[in-house]
Amino acid sequence: MDAEKAKKTIEDIFSLIGIPTESVSYAVDEKRGHVFAVKSVEFEKVSAERDDLTRDLVYLLKRMFNKDSRPGEEIFKCTIDINDLQSKVDAKIKMKALNAAEEAKNLKTDVLMEPMSSYERMIVHSTLAGQPDISTESIGIGKERRVKVKYLAI
Repeated sequence: MDAEKAKKTIEDIFSLIGIPTESVSYAVDEKRGHVFAVKSVEFEKVSAERDDLTRDLVYLLKRMFNKDSRPGEEIFKCTIDINDLQSKVDAKIKMKALNAAEEAKNLKTDVLMEPMSSYERMIVHSTLAGQPDISTESIGIGKERRVKVKYLAI
């Protein structure tokens, strides 16, 4: 699926479920792939009643964009950021990663972060890549998989 077709699909889905959009913009990000930023005042009113609406809608759209892929494979890598929610979540994860790195340095010990999705772990790993005296490692299985921020004694 190309970006313009994906953008039109996002607009159509929002229209079909009765939530008007003010805008749908598009950009390419090296790590997140195709990024679609959706602005909708009405969406916030509707999603306030259902916490999982954003996640479910993003899941549906990504499955539509990748309908020809095998399970777990993403041919059309994309992020759909509704009302900057994903950007805000990403910023919080980056801040938690930096805080964990600071704690590891101050206490000269490893710090275990809370369980996270693979996407969230990727943000932590990339945020802390290149940090002096710090390395990261994903540990655990399934929903308990988390990042260990490791202090490297020099």
